[in-house]
Amino acid sequence: MLAHLALCIALLAGIAAAGEPPPKVVVIVHPSRTGLVTRDDVQRIYLKQRRFWEDGHAILPVNREYGSDARKTFERVVFADWRIPLSRYWNEQYFLGVLPPATLASDSAVRQYVAARPDAIGYIDARSLDDSVRVVLRLE
Repeated sequence: MLAHLALCIALLAGIAAAGEPPPKVVVIVHPSRTGLVTRDDVQRIYLKQRRFWEDGHAILPVNREYGSDARKTFERVVFADWRIPLSRYWNEQYFLGVLPPATLASDSAVRQYVAARPDAIGYIDARSLDDSVRVVLRLE
């Protein structure tokens, strides 16, 4: 009887998890950054086509790890209109000496990195947000 109850609970938990919407992702910067950032700006920053903030400092973009839910949502929304696969773009850029943004393994790591570096920009699951960073864009 207990095994049957445990199985039912596990199945219901699996159904609930499968029906969850993708995470809401927020693009974050250091709190000292006060300028606006659009989706197009973020796209250009993450393609390294825009490399400097308005004050002349180099932008330090960071990605979540490949395959993470946050990265999947970020790429789906920010690069929805992108004309070639990102992997192909970065393979071409590599031979021009341009490396992709650094990758960090968790929302916490991205948030801490951005909070500690005024020139950084990153993205995290909105549920990992705290007041150590400033949201510049919400991705649904």
